Amino acid sequence: MESQNKKQLSSRNLWGYALGAIPNGLLVFIFGLKYIQFFYDKLKLDPTLFVIGQVIYLVVNALNDPLLGQMSDRTNPKKWGSRRTIYIKYGAPIWALTFMIVWFPWSFDNQIVIFLHFIISVCLFDTFFTLVVLVWMALLPEMTSDLDERNKANFYATLLGAAFVIPMFIIVGAMDPTSFAFILLMLMIAIFSTILLIITAFLCKEKPEFQKDEGLPIFKAVKETLRLKSFLTYMGYIFCDAFNGSIGLSYLFVYLLILGEGGLIYYFAIFFFIGYGSNYLCMKLRPKWGMRNILLRFGVLKVIFSFILFGIIVFIDAPIIVVIGLAISTFLGGYSIFNTPILYLSIDQDELRNGSRREGMFLGMDALIHKPSQSIGPIVATFVLGFFGYVQNSVLPQTASAIFGIKVLMFLIPAIVSAIGLTFMFFYPLHGEKLDDLRAKLQELHTAKQERIE
Repeated sequence: MESQNKKQLSSRNLWGYALGAIPNGLLVFIFGLKYIQFFYDKLKLDPTLFVIGQVIYLVVNALNDPLLGQMSDRTNPKKWGSRRTIYIKYGAPIWALTFMIVWFPWSFDNQIVIFLHFIISVCLFDTFFTLVVLVWMALLPEMTSDLDERNKANFYATLLGAAFVIPMFIIVGAMDPTSFAFILLMLMIAIFSTILLIITAFLCKEKPEFQKDEGLPIFKAVKETLRLKSFLTYMGYIFCDAFNGSIGLSYLFVYLLILGEGGLIYYFAIFFFIGYGSNYLCMKLRPKWGMRNILLRFGVLKVIFSFILFGIIVFIDAPIIVVIGLAISTFLGGYSIFNTPILYLSIDQDELRNGSRREGMFLGMDALIHKPSQSIGPIVATFVLGFFGYVQNSVLPQTASAIFGIKVLMFLIPAIVSAIGLTFMFFYPLHGEKLDDLRAKLQELHTAKQERIE
């Protein structure tokens, strides 16, 4: 059955898809790395207004995804030429423009103007980010139904993206987001990203057998999506994972206070070499253990280690221990390579139930549920830092209490949230014989669709 289900991606589709990770990584991760530092730390947006803005961002962030996903699923390819790539081709320049709007301060001292700039710019950025990246992600499960091909394409995409993004992060990480040099660099990145996304839209070809699939009406589409246990348990897991992600990269500017001298280099070296090395190891273990089991086994070890590490660094103030602990924790987190491919299995299961592929709606509903955590995470982090006495943009050293709060934010809270997420994944149903049966039936359905257009 493994060879029967094998659907290799062409080199054009594989590298075309992977190429899209470069601009997506540059725009999304630089935004995530700097927008909180820009508004909260540099422009000193009032914490109350910051939290209100995050709540507004949460609502917009959640609602635009299923609506845009539904729009993509129901796009008429005869009229527009495609269901997916049309949005990448024409949405990319607008997305790059919204990225630039973020970094031009509307005011340096008027709290209301800074607040309006915050909510308007981040909501515009997220809307067009959704439009472009959602359809880019939707391309992969349509192009192949094979698990290992999907994992390979996803790995190539993340590795290629990281090869460009991490060197840029090292440059950008230490830059003042209000400086002219930073804004000029962001303009160059916006132009470069637009060009790459247009090339991606040209190289990735949608399969003709899915062009006649019709999306369901909006309310029925939402109902059918939420009927799947595999999707609901995945959502519980990914909500927790996204929460941790939102207090990871975005708060690097405070984590550097406990990583010590050279912390930025250590952080990204660990992220790239150890993180992607562990991703590769998990992919190799996939045929033997399966994605769910790898996630549970590695995840439990990561949670246990994080609790132990937090207990050590509370009593021993040594940056080298934090760095080594971060390296081990990153290695044990290599199962993250399966986060998106596991979602694709729910899309496959839904296709068997309803006869058509609805990547847009599933990715949209995924975002509706897990994206709020990307706002809840910074809200929690803001309260934690404030509670322990962190001073925004301080020229003086932070107090011992503030340093303790940063350690809580970096290790203790992620361990607790990860443990909750793993509980959801324990009940994830698509593994073992049930997964094998799903893949066999999916191959039969795809064969029948191909025969109808020949």
